[in-house]
Amino acid sequence: MRLVAAVSGEARRRPVFVVERRAVRPPRDELRLERGGLLSAWVLPQGVPTEPGARALAVRGADRPLGRAAGRAGAGRATAWDRGTYETLEEGRDGRLTVRLAGRRLRGTWTLLPAGLGGAEERWLLVRRRAAGEAAVPGTYRPMLATLAAGLPAGRDWRYEVKFDGYRVLAYVRAGACELVSRGGAALTARFPEVARALPPALRAASAVVDGELCALDEEGRPSFSALQRGTGRRVLYLFDLLEVDGDPLGDCPLAYRQARLAELLARRSRTVLRSESFDDGRALLAAARRRGLEGVMAKRAGSAYAEGRRSRDWLKVKAHARQEFVVAGYTRGRGRRASSFGSLVLAVNEGGRLRYAGNVGTGFDEREIARLLALLRPLEREQCPFPEPPAMPRVRKGDVVWVEPKLVAEVAFREWTPDGLVRQPSYRGLREDKPAREVRRERPAGARRRSTPRRS
Repeated sequence: MRLVAAVSGEARRRPVFVVERRAVRPPRDELRLERGGLLSAWVLPQGVPTEPGARALAVRGADRPLGRAAGRAGAGRATAWDRGTYETLEEGRDGRLTVRLAGRRLRGTWTLLPAGLGGAEERWLLVRRRAAGEAAVPGTYRPMLATLAAGLPAGRDWRYEVKFDGYRVLAYVRAGACELVSRGGAALTARFPEVARALPPALRAASAVVDGELCALDEEGRPSFSALQRGTGRRVLYLFDLLEVDGDPLGDCPLAYRQARLAELLARRSRTVLRSESFDDGRALLAAARRRGLEGVMAKRAGSAYAEGRRSRDWLKVKAHARQEFVVAGYTRGRGRRASSFGSLVLAVNEGGRLRYAGNVGTGFDEREIARLLALLRPLEREQCPFPEPPAMPRVRKGDVVWVEPKLVAEVAFREWTPDGLVRQPSYRGLREDKPAREVRRERPAGARRRSTPRRS
């Protein structure tokens, strides 16, 4: 039976669709939509997703003449598992297509996304959408983490962004209110109320979950972690990902689609909520980051899903300058004009289930930050050294070291690591309140060979 003849009368005013089921093991479905006098085809190896929010791979196939809906083309006998008419609800410039199907078995809304998974243009996603009035269950998320890399990857599937210097934030917008949550799950809304107030009116959505970096801009418009710590500079939220919109989770959708949707939602101008721009030339961006004194560059695969709560090589970070977090294991007593405060912070990293000494940092503080640090350090003072053995510190007497409970985390910039595992020419940048001390390790680029660090005594 010809498909056109199977759908007649009032319903024939709309274009037709058919889902063919091919008799192979396992059964394979094909979705075909009437478009421009042909039946456009998508092969569905996992079948049609039927639960709201569910997704399935859809491989773009060859178009067929409108009258040829089922038959023996390809392996196995094909039968019309479902058919009916459909209505186009949205057709994006990137090729995505949202349709409402009215068939015998399938009734509801689906979206076809040109995902480009694995760099293959024919690999799409078919997403079952939530019906109007259907209750959405808001989700909570954990941020996807990037892998440190020594250099930028090349290829058409990579896009590049500035690596901002601030607090990683997941922002939940629901019922006109916004909740800011740090990478570690700490509430930041009360600390940055002006950012929380600015986000809901900047989005064209009743509810959304977005991923970004909360920064403070210095006089030259550069993100400054020190300014964020001091409470100076203009606070802004750079958004680079969209995890959920109007109750519809998007984490399984490709990055390119998530960022395109984010751009659509952020069409309203805001001085506080900004979108992180993507660039095609990663090398030029990294060179500009070095000239401007920015932290570095992020490289992300355009076709990648959001690996919630995991560190992935689909996101790579390349630093313009050496810097990372360290555990504060103690401090040295000050001399001269710092006699009433401290001379340096004792730095450590976790290694092999214990703390390892990584050097001392004595620059990068102003008087206000010294006073703030002392107020945090003194309640943490302890008699016992937190290292397996007290490390030898050049030009520091044993009695001038005050040990503390290893709970604070400091971000430090430095020139390089020495062969014996110490930082050279370190400079303090600020405390990291969004990363627990137990997670602080020496950062090594992916694929770098690990050298044993001599024990210092």
